[in-house]
Amino acid sequence: MTWPYATPGIPDELFVREEGVPMTKAEVRAVALSKLRLPRGGVLVDVGSGTGTVAVEAALVMGEGSRVYAVDKDPAAVRLTRTNAEKFGVGDRVVAVEGEAPEALYKLPKSSRYFIGGGGRRLPEIIKAVFDIMKEGAVVADIVTLESLRLALGALEEVGAQYEVYMVQVARSKKLGGYSILSPLNPVFVVAAYA
Repeated sequence: MTWPYATPGIPDELFVREEGVPMTKAEVRAVALSKLRLPRGGVLVDVGSGTGTVAVEAALVMGEGSRVYAVDKDPAAVRLTRTNAEKFGVGDRVVAVEGEAPEALYKLPKSSRYFIGGGGRRLPEIIKAVFDIMKEGAVVADIVTLESLRLALGALEEVGAQYEVYMVQVARSKKLGGYSILSPLNPVFVVAAYA
């Protein structure tokens, strides 16, 4: 399967999923990709790739000659990222790597674009490592909890980065009986920082 459209936003249900492997939802993905300011033929490092949705869409947006290094410590996530990259025809552009950030980031080619989709309590270390590696470019993180947001902003302040925070709150319509209602998704903070 390929995504024949020029815009991101592949419906979540088109990706292969597995219980316990996180996924960045379509609407959040679209915002994150726009804030990354991806160049054609560019290189992105996707930290905590989960299901691989950001890696796949970034590879599609950046087009031929691009490369996405998708890093995750969970072997199931690495396998799913490869499966979804093949499904959407970008298996030659997405390199799924098993490893834990931030250590794994130093083993990859340098990039000017980083997406952080995980990190937990190591999020500050990951952010500092990215800014240590990246001399200029964009870093975008999607964050679910207030505690992680506080950690991320603290790390960005420490490295002296300029940043913006967006809260993405989406509700999708669904049928219930003979009516349509809005079903909310968990709000997500999208933090975009530029160097």
